[in-house]
Amino acid sequence: MNLHTIGRKGLWLAACATSVFAVPAFAQETSVSSEVRPVDEVIVTATRRETTLQNVAVAVTAIGAQAIESAGVKDIRDLTQLAPSLQVPVSENSGSVSARIRGIGTQGSNPGLESSVGVVIDGVFRPRNGVAFGDLGEIRAIEVLRGPQGTLFGRNTSAGLINVTTKKPSFEWGSSGDVTYGNYGLGGAGLGITGPLIEDKLAGRLYVTARARDGYVHVNNGSAETDSNDTSYYAVRGQLLYTPTDTFDARLIFDRAQRAEACCAAVVLVPDTRVPSTTAILNKISPNALQTSQNLKRYLASANRTYDQDIEDSGISLEMNWEVGFGRLTSLTAQRNWERTAGQDIDYSGADVVYRLKSDGGGTSFDNFSQELRYAGTIGQLDWLVGGIYAQETIEHRDRFRIGTDYQAYIGGLLGPALALVRPALAVNPLNPNVTNTQLAGVVSTWQGILGVTPASIGALAAGGGTTDDYVQDSNSWAIFTHNIYQFNDDFSVTLGLRYTNEEKNFSARYKTEGNSACTAIENRLGLDAARNAGALAAIVGAICAPWMRSALDGMDHRQHNREKEWSGIASAAYRFAPNINTYASYSRGYKAGGFNLDRAFSDLQNNVVTSIVSPGAGNRTVRQPDTSFAPETVDAYEVGLKTQWFDKALTANFALYHQTFENFQLNTFTGVSFVVTSVPKVVSQGVEFDYVLRTPLDGLTLTGGASYSMTEYTKKLGAADQPNTFLGQNPNLYWLPGSQLTSSPVWSYGSAVNYEWPILSDTATFNAYLDFRTITDSVTGSNLDPRKTQPGYTLLNGRLAVSTKDERWTIELWGRNLSDERYVQIAFDSPLQGDAPALTNQPALGRFAPRPVTSQINGFVGEPRTYGVTLRWNY
Repeated sequence: MNLHTIGRKGLWLAACATSVFAVPAFAQETSVSSEVRPVDEVIVTATRRETTLQNVAVAVTAIGAQAIESAGVKDIRDLTQLAPSLQVPVSENSGSVSARIRGIGTQGSNPGLESSVGVVIDGVFRPRNGVAFGDLGEIRAIEVLRGPQGTLFGRNTSAGLINVTTKKPSFEWGSSGDVTYGNYGLGGAGLGITGPLIEDKLAGRLYVTARARDGYVHVNNGSAETDSNDTSYYAVRGQLLYTPTDTFDARLIFDRAQRAEACCAAVVLVPDTRVPSTTAILNKISPNALQTSQNLKRYLASANRTYDQDIEDSGISLEMNWEVGFGRLTSLTAQRNWERTAGQDIDYSGADVVYRLKSDGGGTSFDNFSQELRYAGTIGQLDWLVGGIYAQETIEHRDRFRIGTDYQAYIGGLLGPALALVRPALAVNPLNPNVTNTQLAGVVSTWQGILGVTPASIGALAAGGGTTDDYVQDSNSWAIFTHNIYQFNDDFSVTLGLRYTNEEKNFSARYKTEGNSACTAIENRLGLDAARNAGALAAIVGAICAPWMRSALDGMDHRQHNREKEWSGIASAAYRFAPNINTYASYSRGYKAGGFNLDRAFSDLQNNVVTSIVSPGAGNRTVRQPDTSFAPETVDAYEVGLKTQWFDKALTANFALYHQTFENFQLNTFTGVSFVVTSVPKVVSQGVEFDYVLRTPLDGLTLTGGASYSMTEYTKKLGAADQPNTFLGQNPNLYWLPGSQLTSSPVWSYGSAVNYEWPILSDTATFNAYLDFRTITDSVTGSNLDPRKTQPGYTLLNGRLAVSTKDERWTIELWGRNLSDERYVQIAFDSPLQGDAPALTNQPALGRFAPRPVTSQINGFVGEPRTYGVTLRWNY
């Protein structure tokens, strides 16, 4: 047996051994030959310089245009099939996207929280993952950088970065496009054109697309079914490339997109277990209001109002490059605007309990401006870069929360049994049997007829009432940075980078509560913190005076200010042991800015203890402004990498071993009533990653794959509920956290992709077959880590069959996503007002704090079912 045969068999063994792992780093396609084909060098810009993938001392998944097309990538959610360690769940709307790398990410429902995983498109930073959600257009390449990237890419990249580059204008005429038709009424088209406007001086590129798809979630509204989770959007992207001389170029980009959709309905996963249950109450108020059987399997949700939303996204950027003096000077100026206006059925049932109307104008907008300057060059063995950036951001968040026509009856149904249990005599009046109905005009006149309880009415909960709250957060930041690579010799180099960031944020809010005469009557008697003064009736009063009914914040001119000064940086060393074996070791310091919780807050930390903002005592109406700020998040990360190529570069195999420690990890939790931001003292993420690309000896056959093992856990030392100055003492509802794996963070993620092409029709055309799968193990999809929110491990399978002309000018393809029709949940949550979520409570009978009975109903936002279709592409 000769060495050549051994080499060929070794390749096949490597393919078999590694094809069980997940998710590729596709290289550029090469021409088909009869020999083992080497992988082209993949160029990445992870260091703000063009560097080959195998030489950059960063863990990167580089995805080329061919891989993007084969996998059907349209937005950042689709990247999970191609990138190790990446999760991108979506919760209550498509603006609530949360990218996670190595198990670390920021829940996207609260606009005050910045993202741990940054998204940069053509050098311009997008402020939140949801703002970057949308059709990415004509993509040249995508890089998924794992680990902190704050030195070059900013403060919001403590977990990693998704770096997208689109195709530039060309000085040769060309056009491309596609037309797609699929199930669920899918239809869409895209058209691009590029070419010279002034010969050798000015070129342009224009791309437009429009796509629509019907909803796949069936919504029961009590008497009929409709569909939700549909989508309809258009996008346009125009570019000009100006190259008047060999030493100067400028690229102007304008883009605009508009999306109209209903997103997102939620299915019942675990019904409320009380007797009588909230399901029984809802169905008695409004027949067939809530169905709880096999919701996930049938993709069946319940709602009487829509989840319609409009999203507008636009921006303009100008990048200019000069060859000046010792190096290259780059200026990048950008202005971006993003706005979402949305409606929502908040109780996720067919009864009219709580909701938001799009016509009320509620939603969120981001206005961002940035100016970056970089100067880079090479002097001898030193490759240097220095730069600075100024960024300004304004967030406007408008909360329009309304109570429906069934709200009063529903609250009555919830409280009736509780009244009888506390003291039968109080079933006549929940506050004091000696208080007359004239003094406190009635809460719920409809309790009798629902559950047979007959309390006196003590005030009205008027339909249409609720909150009209407006939040504004202004941020101004500047940073200076440097990133330098010193090449001692051909085999050894050292990288040193440093960034200083100065950030200032100003917060203001105004609150208004309407239709709350029942709570107002109670507040007039017991004070503005009525539940705390209600003794045994605390739960009852708390239900009547829910946060959206309380008036303590009304009229307050709420203002806060925060300023941060932080250092981040990187130090790494790379050594090439052989021409095909490169290693590196690095330490990096990352930083994610602090901010303010953009939601109502009636308590905060005072002397490290959670304290009401209302002075104690019945009738006391003294209110101070709440402190809703949260601390910046920092990370210290260590990484060792091994990058190798074998068999004349036919096999690329890369490994990374990492350990990351996060301090003040920013956790956003939905309690079933409101969003609460807490800073977890410590999170440790450690694991190993592997990815490979293999060009086999069989003409046209490429195998890719990868695997990620990540233990990303909260520290076990979070205190105790009976210690007020500890994390658990301040957050007794998060007792599942200590020592547990983070939300939506599977320990294992693995899979594989196969791409095979061969000539047909006498070598006048090419047939291509592509198949990929991704498997993740069990993960808990709720931020409080309630085990009932566990999503069992699952596998997603995608495929594509295509026929192209030899010159690839025309391609027709049949494709499918989630071919096995896996039904899975992206995010699970406690349904509002439907049972008690996990919490530690003081239980005198036990003489200690212990978990209370958990009765809350669990709902979930589902992933997309099987979709399939046909696409015609052309490229001239």
